[in-house]
Amino acid sequence: MNKLTLMICPHDTAKKPDRWFRFIQYLNNQLDVNVHIEVSLDFEDFHQHLDQADIVYANPADSIRLREQGFSSVVRPLNLYDEVVYIANQDIANPTLDLLHGETLATVKSMLPSKVALHSLKEKGIAPAQILDKSSWLGVINSVSKKEAPFGMVYKDTYQELSSSTKARINAFAESQEKVIFHSIHISPNAIEHKSELERVLLEMNATPAGKDVLQELNIEGWCKTSSEEISTAKEIMMAA
Repeated sequence: MNKLTLMICPHDTAKKPDRWFRFIQYLNNQLDVNVHIEVSLDFEDFHQHLDQADIVYANPADSIRLREQGFSSVVRPLNLYDEVVYIANQDIANPTLDLLHGETLATVKSMLPSKVALHSLKEKGIAPAQILDKSSWLGVINSVSKKEAPFGMVYKDTYQELSSSTKARINAFAESQEKVIFHSIHISPNAIEHKSELERVLLEMNATPAGKDVLQELNIEGWCKTSSEEISTAKEIMMAA
């Protein structure tokens, strides 16, 4: 195989896709095989073409599906986890997590960060009276800002990308610190012969000036191996939620 196809979670290429092209350029300068990026228009497009990928940078839910299809985990980002930001409407003074008990909470129920956060709240004895399921994270923001729901949970990466004017519409008062789910890189069975070389290049990436520059653009400190325990924990939470 003289060319590998890389697909990246659409959430990560939605903004500043050029940084991922620089990542590919770095890989091509380091690997003995050429890597070609396939940018997906949306998640539907991404999922339809996953079987054509040799390497995938995937979110936690897709990572579990890929492993079930025979893909092997290569690395994950250091100290970068998928978390949520808890938000409240502006009328609520001094919001805390305890106030979620018995209240309506807006979120995107199908997303794994939401499932992990709800699992954590349950363990703390905090049970919202109703989960208002929205179709997007922006829908959660709108629901809380328009007082359809007093509280909400938003994917942390999405919240950080919001404009200051949008953030001013709601009150972000807490962040989850579960550190159990994360994006990670996987390689297909067809390209498994390149796994060790790809792993080596990625693990050594933050030791080179060029690699550090690319990682900084991606907001990634570096890469580390994924343990079987981490994978099992994420899967158990997803199945239980």
